[in-house]
Amino acid sequence: MGATVSGSSPPTETLLVKIPEYSKLVRVPGPMQTLDEIFFRGLQWDVMVCAMPLEEGDLADYLVVGVWSHNLESAIGTDIFLEILDETGEHTVFQSESSRGSWEEGRGCLMLRAGRRQLEASSCVRRDDDSLTVRCTLKEQPKQRRRLLGSWSSSKSKKQHPVSEVTMAASHTLTIGSLSELKAVLLSQECAYSTRFAVGGSRWYLALYPTPAVLHLVRATKEDDETRTTAEFSFALEGAVNIESQKMRHTFDRANPYCLFAYQPPEEPSSTSTDRLVVRCCVEVSPVVVPTPVRSHAVTIPATAILNPVPPPTESVLTPLLSAIVTTHPREDRIAQGN
Repeated sequence: MGATVSGSSPPTETLLVKIPEYSKLVRVPGPMQTLDEIFFRGLQWDVMVCAMPLEEGDLADYLVVGVWSHNLESAIGTDIFLEILDETGEHTVFQSESSRGSWEEGRGCLMLRAGRRQLEASSCVRRDDDSLTVRCTLKEQPKQRRRLLGSWSSSKSKKQHPVSEVTMAASHTLTIGSLSELKAVLLSQECAYSTRFAVGGSRWYLALYPTPAVLHLVRATKEDDETRTTAEFSFALEGAVNIESQKMRHTFDRANPYCLFAYQPPEEPSSTSTDRLVVRCCVEVSPVVVPTPVRSHAVTIPATAILNPVPPPTESVLTPLLSAIVTTHPREDRIAQGN
């Protein structure tokens, strides 16, 4: 069922869609199929899914979820958000947002593509009923955002505003039940994702690669996002790998959305060693410039308006879906062996 939000905020419609029989879907890839419909701003929108193999006869390599409008011209002015949630159905793992180009290029749709092995490794598949949960949100754009491209930036004379500074920090913990099982699920240069967490006005996530052994901190962006965010961060790994990184600093933007940290991969687990891995990432976003209106008199900004409390730590727990191990296709064996 969809949930409509109204009032002073722009009209919004959110729909949770369950993709049933995930195992059958990825083993018998087929054409796009409609999962559900949303009626928003007097238009019909279809939520669809398709499993795509790279070679005929293979298991699906990718799952594609999309939202299509039945009337492109009337759909202009609507923001679309697509999310694939974790197995709890509450937290975002994969996400895509519409951009200006979604309408200017005449696509009239938004698609989100996720790798099959990454979906399974990131604990997105519900084990109790073999399903995935997708959240689709449609939101009417504020009227000022519908102006022509460049209407704001074309002015050569820009007023200088006094600024206030906001600094935010947060931590996120990624717990992997079995690092060796995760490595067995994923091919080389594939990763598992944490759920998204928010800090400093941005959305972030961790990407852990068993082969090669690297860890990424990623700032989620969309294709027309031109903002830049500088952050200091560190990693602490405990369990199968025990190491703490030094504090690192990186400026994240659309061209450089992530920063990596290489860790020493563990030896093959023994009966006395632990295969569990806990990764803790602490992120502190550097001061963000927040424009404040120019007034003819002095303006006093209350401390509560510029100081944000540190949010409680967030956590992701990954238990890889082992069907990817026991159903490995011969072509995948060849890829894993480098042939």
